[in-house]
Amino acid sequence: MKRDSSGTTCIVLAALGLLIWCAPFAQADYVYDESVDGDLPHPNSAFVLPFGAPNPNTIGFTVDEGSDGWILQVDPGETLKAFTMTAFAPSDTAYTATFHMYDGPSQTDPVLGTVWASFDVGFLGIDFMEFFGIEPLGAGQYLFNFWHDNTDDPTVEFDINMTGTSPVEAATWAAIKRLYR
Repeated sequence: MKRDSSGTTCIVLAALGLLIWCAPFAQADYVYDESVDGDLPHPNSAFVLPFGAPNPNTIGFTVDEGSDGWILQVDPGETLKAFTMTAFAPSDTAYTATFHMYDGPSQTDPVLGTVWASFDVGFLGIDFMEFFGIEPLGAGQYLFNFWHDNTDDPTVEFDINMTGTSPVEAATWAAIKRLYR
């Protein structure tokens, strides 16, 4: 009896240790703040940002030199559900901008949606995917770009809602299951 319970105790302790050790890596929420993480490039030079499920995922940036772009990678098993504007400054109804979302990682891919609008606080809380009429998106890469037309350096923030299991979480649970085998 003692031998079995000590073996079970070791497995439980190993599983707990693995969970504690992996916990910082299993956090999939991601915040990209341009003032901290570096300038987003022109869409021609866009790079993949590591957003994923679970949420929250946030991107905040100041559009400079006309345009900022980034690529969102949706991994297998994940879904991009919403892309919601949560902050915009300056609040000026005369401000105009164009926002594009592409079905792929470059500007030569098909456009999923385009918004040309006078941006102000009226767009706060708007899910751009719903605005575009885009269904939730599965695995793939999607290019986002934001062009400002007549105001220098507007500041924008979006929440990105992803659902599904992140690869880190799947790998962590697979490692725990191996301990029981």
